[in-house]
Amino acid sequence: MYQETKNYLTQNEGKTITITGKISNVIWQHIISATNSYPYLSYFDLEDGYQIIIYTKNHITCKERVEVKGKVIRVEVNEDADSKAAGLVEYHIMVDTWKCI
Repeated sequence: MYQETKNYLTQNEGKTITITGKISNVIWQHIISATNSYPYLSYFDLEDGYQIIIYTKNHITCKERVEVKGKVIRVEVNEDADSKAAGLVEYHIMVDTWKCI
């Protein structure tokens, strides 16, 4: 199941998508990308249990499910990094709009 979600995000890199999930209470280990224009970071659990990072311009206040629409971005650990994670890739979403559902 997770592989389907990962493939979907990979195939939509650079595109705007709409996806549903909820803000997580459990924080998995992820690569983090800093951005001034999307200052709020949330751990986002998708309906299949896969977790990604989403970045928003405003704090998401939804207590349950939320629909987000935004651009899929590729986040990668620099291969020059002195780390076992060098070359690791994740896909996050820069959210332009969201709504509680």
